[in-house]
Amino acid sequence: MTLENIKIVGMKYYNDLVNSIFIKDLDSLLIIDTGIKKGKDALLSEILKNDFKKFFVIITHGHPDHLGNNFMLKENFNPIFIANTCSKKMIEDYKYQFKTVVGRASDHYEVTDKLKKSYFNMMDKEIKVDILFHEKMYLNLGNIELKIINLPGHTLGDIGIIDKKNKTLILSELIFKHSRNMIIYIDDFNKYINSLEIVKNIITKEDIIRLITSHEEKIIFGKDNILKLIKYNIDYIKGLKEKIDKLHNKGYSIRKISEEICKMYEKALTPDSIVAVKSMLYQD
Repeated sequence: MTLENIKIVGMKYYNDLVNSIFIKDLDSLLIIDTGIKKGKDALLSEILKNDFKKFFVIITHGHPDHLGNNFMLKENFNPIFIANTCSKKMIEDYKYQFKTVVGRASDHYEVTDKLKKSYFNMMDKEIKVDILFHEKMYLNLGNIELKIINLPGHTLGDIGIIDKKNKTLILSELIFKHSRNMIIYIDDFNKYINSLEIVKNIITKEDIIRLITSHEEKIIFGKDNILKLIKYNIDYIKGLKEKIDKLHNKGYSIRKISEEICKMYEKALTPDSIVAVKSMLYQD
């Protein structure tokens, strides 16, 4: 897979950016995540530049900014949708997804009609996932064989996509530079750290030299740069947990801990921040 085969379509919303990642090979087209609904035209424009007989869509996890155009693609192109088994219900049932994501913070954060509307406006209708996997699966596009693995932490269904031949790794929200206006949503702290360690081993073992993620505008080049970014993320998340534990030991409430943490990191208080605090305090 050369860089000519990869196209990143970035979609901006609020203070954030989310990517749909295109991979073209022979007569196959693969899209990793379908972005947000208002990015429909950009997504369609890029699709129509390609000739293909086979069309696959991989959904990295069941959050609204990663699956916003699923139904549009299903209706117009009928691609094969692929996801991890742990993401199935969140992709196929948006009410359940909202309850699982935002609902986890509802005891400590007011879930307003405006918040709910904003959330659901990122997505079109639900679709059914065609192919599900648990630990790993392989996808052959022609000249490129991809290995897809489960890397839980951000959500239990998060995945990584490895192109061993071309030394490329594609991740969702396991790794980023923390530029977004929130404390990252963390479903399971221990799994998150473990997945980062797995990624570190993959980078070394497979000699990965190119990293593409869901919320970074640019591809990250060079093994050393990627390993430094992994270390940064591990240190960031562990440091966040240490701060949360100290506040918890002082007897602060979940809401108060979340507010104090957001002040420290100069971030806005969001449901994501509260879920991260809860997941770090109440681990399995």
